[in-house]
Amino acid sequence: MAEYDLTLRMISSLDRQLVFPLLEFVSMKQVYKGEDMLKAKFELLSNTNMVDFTGELYKDIHDTDELPSEFAERRAEVIKKLDESEQKTVHIREVIENPEVAGALRQDKLQNMKLLRDNYQCTPEMVLELYNFGQLQYSC
Repeated sequence: MAEYDLTLRMISSLDRQLVFPLLEFVSMKQVYKGEDMLKAKFELLSNTNMVDFTGELYKDIHDTDELPSEFAERRAEVIKKLDESEQKTVHIREVIENPEVAGALRQDKLQNMKLLRDNYQCTPEMVLELYNFGQLQYSC
């Protein structure tokens, strides 16, 4: 079956967020050896903030219950970034969690930014930080 699989040809053209589900699917279908798939997932995610998940992959690949100290260090860095980002986004998160504000937001990004800036003292930098916070949360 692996001879007909196009995953390896496609992944070089895809974002990481699209590659991971493909690897999961191919793993489920057992197209490639399980160990090769673990290594591919580890390689794909090792430089992301998904430290706990990559730690579990490391344990599976190396058949161990112990992680190298760099995983704990990296995890501490990620948690620190997450905490800092969470503190920076308190104001804008409170604003957009308000049902009135959420209901007023539209597809037009410029209109949304004007609304947030004029009525709630939110800056484009706050919006960008909120986006980064969301990405950081998603990747942990």
